Amino acid sequence: MKRFAIPFLAAALVLSGAAHAQSKQEPRPLGYKKVADALAALQKNPDAKLSHPGGWTTYAIQKPEVAVWSFVPQGHEAYPAVVRRLVRKTDEGTFVEMKVLCEAKQDACRRLAVHFQQMTAQMQQKLQEMQAQKGQEAKQ
Repeated sequence: MKRFAIPFLAAALVLSGAAHAQSKQEPRPLGYKKVADALAALQKNPDAKLSHPGGWTTYAIQKPEVAVWSFVPQGHEAYPAVVRRLVRKTDEGTFVEMKVLCEAKQDACRRLAVHFQQMTAQMQQKLQEMQAQKGQEAKQ
């Protein structure tokens, strides 16, 4: 199987101030060339919180930056693959950086990446709505 790594800088999250769709910051390297290596490292990390939403294996790490690693379950067309979403705070604002490491066929890997981009955009929209609501409540 071919390895197919797709770095994506997802749309900005509105956690503190205005949204910033792009960052001049360099993306953080994924740090692994194989999905199995990433999984093995996270399994050994005492700070990684394990969960299994919808059959996926997910690890969340809170420090130094919030990172969520989502491993595709067996039977998924993009297996084996992992998506890392990293919440980054910079002088430009707060945004989510997404990277995909996928060892499946290229088309399946692209569909996986697009799916996660869409979820990130939905999350951004909800955060914008929450911030707008908090702003309105503060004015009252």
